[in-house]
Amino acid sequence: MELYLITGFLGAGKTTFLREFVRQFAGKRLRLIINEFGKTGVDGTLLQDVNAALAEITNGSIFCACRLDKFEEELHRCIADGPDIVLVEASGLADPTSVQTILGRPEFSAIQYRGSVCLVDTPRLERVLHTARVCPKQLMVSSLVLLNKTDLATGEQLLAAEAAVRERNPEAVIRQTSFERFHPDWLGDIHPLGGTALTEQPDIRLQKQLILLDPSMTVSQLESALRLIAEDSWRIKGFARLEGRRLLVDCVGPAVRVFDTELEAEQENELVLLAGPGMPLRKTVKQAVQWYPWLIREVWE
Repeated sequence: MELYLITGFLGAGKTTFLREFVRQFAGKRLRLIINEFGKTGVDGTLLQDVNAALAEITNGSIFCACRLDKFEEELHRCIADGPDIVLVEASGLADPTSVQTILGRPEFSAIQYRGSVCLVDTPRLERVLHTARVCPKQLMVSSLVLLNKTDLATGEQLLAAEAAVRERNPEAVIRQTSFERFHPDWLGDIHPLGGTALTEQPDIRLQKQLILLDPSMTVSQLESALRLIAEDSWRIKGFARLEGRRLLVDCVGPAVRVFDTELEAEQENELVLLAGPGMPLRKTVKQAVQWYPWLIREVWE
């Protein structure tokens, strides 16, 4: 069986890309392993209708010692099940430089590692490269780097993004795309690169938080609260059921996005927040709670 790794920083578009990427393997048996850093999984729900067996690993990176055992368990299940293709969507906060070390063990010899593709949020790349230590490492292990969201980027941002990728990975093939589109010819650009270091410790500077929403909150109030918080976060995501509507919350940086959805989630009215070192997330969330004390409750992880 063959294994492909999908990586990229928070909000780059990995989950939507994965829905597109699976089309390259029509007629083959697929197994997906979805990794989310927060305790509450969201991406697995968004991929429910994909024709593939699916497993989620939450609350940490699968390449860190804290969740490596869960990843190994899923790899053993893959070997027992025998799919043709295994697709791994790593957390946006994952350091994947140990992937070949893990898959190179004799116990996983039945799995052929085919390589990694890295999605880049082109307009935000410069910022995250300087605030997230894992972002350069995701670029380093990927033979194919997709500059995504080019429709939102200026010509200067495109040139800067390509130069930043080249500086960190001269071997990578760089493609430009929008809306997570993938051209079938690009499959040949994916192949293994180097990378052997095992990450034993998580980045303790990362800020994680869970906030709970009262069902009496209105959608307008939710959007107003998110606008207070989003500027000081990397990512906010989760599901809500308010005013009789099922909603998907998916904020990337200051961009607040709340969509109607037909998906039914196990956890509703719970939002996961992630921010980097030095970002005033805690102060900002406390301010939002003060504005809406009867509607929002913060839960620190």
